[in-house]
Amino acid sequence: MAEFENIAWWDFIAAARMSKTYQAYLGEGLTRSLVAMRAEEGSTRTVGVIQLQLLYGLIGPGQVFDRLLSGPTSDVWIDPWTQYLQKLGVEFSPGTRVTGIETDGDRVSGIAVDGGPPIEADFYIAALPVEVMTQLLTDDLKRAAPSLANLGKLQTRWMNGIQFYLAQDVPVVNGHAIYLDSPWALTSISQRQFWTKVDFSQLGNGAVHGILSVDVSDWQAPGVVYGKPAEECAAGQIEQEVWTQLKQHLNVSGATTLDDSNLLSWFLDPDIEFPNPGAATNAEPLLINTAGSLQYRPEAQVELKNLFLAADYVRTYTDIACMEAANEAARRAVNCLLIPPARPLRRRSSGHWRSRHS
Repeated sequence: MAEFENIAWWDFIAAARMSKTYQAYLGEGLTRSLVAMRAEEGSTRTVGVIQLQLLYGLIGPGQVFDRLLSGPTSDVWIDPWTQYLQKLGVEFSPGTRVTGIETDGDRVSGIAVDGGPPIEADFYIAALPVEVMTQLLTDDLKRAAPSLANLGKLQTRWMNGIQFYLAQDVPVVNGHAIYLDSPWALTSISQRQFWTKVDFSQLGNGAVHGILSVDVSDWQAPGVVYGKPAEECAAGQIEQEVWTQLKQHLNVSGATTLDDSNLLSWFLDPDIEFPNPGAATNAEPLLINTAGSLQYRPEAQVELKNLFLAADYVRTYTDIACMEAANEAARRAVNCLLIPPARPLRRRSSGHWRSRHS
């Protein structure tokens, strides 16, 4: 914690004096492509521990390294979970924008929302991304919960995706592919091979038989078609750049894995908001764990007695921007709610929270 947290991964692995291949695989490939984090700034503690967890999943008996959903996310995860919660009496208010967190200095007293009176409850769990939570921090809230005061010092980067809809399926590989030399740090997954119970003839107009999902992890490097970074490209230019970079890596040694005639349509993450160039915004940036940033991240339990946090910026063992980290933070938040501390939480010099139930 004291040493590795403050060392950049690039320095820890001595990448500067190593070969280009070493840098591509152990430096850039395992940080930039996976979590949109530059090895030159990523925390060695985070990158090292995460790589150990991935290796355990790869070599452990009965373990799975690469977990994938068995169908479209909404169909197999979000919608069934929402329906289950509604049966338990949970009420959802979609489209309700939170504008403030009100506090009396000891507890959260209400949540201000657009177009209605404050929402009052016994307990509150904030499952908001860091860039949204930061906007809700008032001076009163920072004084009442000092562990939230430095959220604005945490950094985010863009990691958003584009999907290509194909007339004929192209499996590529049985899992995720990392294109180490792609300027935009691309990764991909060919979906159909894992969606064994999905009837593609019932999707869209029935012509699509394959889906290639691609993540773009570097939005600031020049592309190969227009010479511009992704954040300065229009949507159609992003599509052409990504498709071209994929073909450069897959259509090799005389093979034509991706053919232009096989591409029916595409869909860019709507969180990338236009017009472009120069005015593009991202409604869903990704938290990155830069060296020394742990000190700015809170636990699931903050100083306010009835406020808990569930998001990937919360301190977790998973410790990286992914659904597993968010899930772990949620479990921590619920456990704090169910078993409140026997005495007020106090912060140690190392930055951890301590209570009788720690």
